[in-house]
Amino acid sequence: MTTTPARGTALPPLTVRPAVAPFARRPVLLIAAAVALLLGAVSSRYGWFGDEYYFVSAGARPSLGYADQPPLLPLLAALLDRLAPGNLVVLRLPATLLTAAGTVVAALIAREFGGGRRAQVLAAAVTAISPYLLATGHLLATSTLDPVCWAVVLWLLARWMRQQRDGAADDRLLAWLGLAVAVALFGKVLIVVLLGAVLVGVVVSGPRRLLGRPWSWVGLGLAALTTIPTLVWQATHGWPQLRMGSVVAGESDLFGDRWQFLPRALYYAGVLPGAVLVVVGVWALLRYPPLRAWRALGWASVLVTAVLLAAGGRPYYLSGLYALLIAAGSVAACSLPASRRRAWWRWVVHPAVVVVAAVVTVLWVLPFGPASWRATSEFETMGQVGWSDFAAGVARQWRALPPGTVVVAYSYWYASALEHEGPRYGLPTPVYSTHRGFGYFDVPPGSADALLVGDVKWAPRFCSRLVPLPTYVGPQVTPVNDRVLLAVCTPSRPWSEAWPSLRNLA
Repeated sequence: MTTTPARGTALPPLTVRPAVAPFARRPVLLIAAAVALLLGAVSSRYGWFGDEYYFVSAGARPSLGYADQPPLLPLLAALLDRLAPGNLVVLRLPATLLTAAGTVVAALIAREFGGGRRAQVLAAAVTAISPYLLATGHLLATSTLDPVCWAVVLWLLARWMRQQRDGAADDRLLAWLGLAVAVALFGKVLIVVLLGAVLVGVVVSGPRRLLGRPWSWVGLGLAALTTIPTLVWQATHGWPQLRMGSVVAGESDLFGDRWQFLPRALYYAGVLPGAVLVVVGVWALLRYPPLRAWRALGWASVLVTAVLLAAGGRPYYLSGLYALLIAAGSVAACSLPASRRRAWWRWVVHPAVVVVAAVVTVLWVLPFGPASWRATSEFETMGQVGWSDFAAGVARQWRALPPGTVVVAYSYWYASALEHEGPRYGLPTPVYSTHRGFGYFDVPPGSADALLVGDVKWAPRFCSRLVPLPTYVGPQVTPVNDRVLLAVCTPSRPWSEAWPSLRNLA
């Protein structure tokens, strides 16, 4: 026998929510495959990037840590170069696969936000054509690994929050989150900023239950354990990593000052439609009722931006938020009521606009056309050209010097490039440098004379005799390694005595 509520009695609100939409597997995986094929096809173009040389040199000296970063990328690069020496396609394969995987993660985040097929495909497509994510996907760098790790962490958080909203949270997701954080920390410590911001966001807007779940702390505890080797290395070497923040802030000429931080970050997301969906995504996470369950992630995004802006961070440090914000923006763009969807930006998510943006972005940021077209203004390109000619020019000068002369380079890029390219032209190895991680590698023997490569700042106060040599001039447009100063230094005392005082991170 059933009873009906008395007239005037309010019915209890429905608490059952629909399941998430099916994953748009075929179109999303096709987008990811297209990204992988495209990046793989151009992997060998232009040449090695300066940081890639450095990772191989650092990884050839296995260590628990390095002055400027944890050990993941150096060890990985050295392993790949050992498997396929000098093969850029193999060296950059992790970057290719991770960049493609990032598009899938963006779609999965959109799915957790309640996005259907259209929203998932839009999130994957717009993430795939982010100028920064696509450009850095061409290189093996910490800036390639970090955004994907952030995206995975945010996806796991979004999934747990959705389950929590629906009353069926699986806390094992938090253990997997800890594993993703562990991988991120093994490559770069920047994710600590995200974790702190998420903590604040959860305290402000919930779900505060997250803070009391044992698996949260187990996962983060396991992640913290992975930092112990690096912390031990840093502690025994005077914590050079702590000084890297001021070094990065002092290199604002590379990526603009604080006034350019937000405009550049939006451009890196994609002028159209990426930048628009990022802005819409912030609004959606903070104000759009269907995304109320994930408001903590909106506050976390705002706080991360504020912290990095105040600290003088680089605009691309925000790239780890792109998948989250583009996914949120995509869901809002595809689910707003018809009247709200007629906003001024409605045309941005039209498929034709996305296709045009994809073509323009690919041609703009990936290595198509002669390198000379890009090398004067594009940082990624100028760091990939001219290294072989540079090594040959330095070798010519070195061969004219007395036997036993070592090579000491001004920058870690110069040192690692000469160490990699120099042997084919007869240069000795190891190559030495006091810069960044190289300052903690090898020390020149005894009081050997040195060929100084670059504007070595400490040379006038350390060298008892300093003889200038003809400046190296590159045969092509190579801003990073053109017009490089060369000189011969006779040290005033043994290198081992002076080396600790000569080290420099900037």
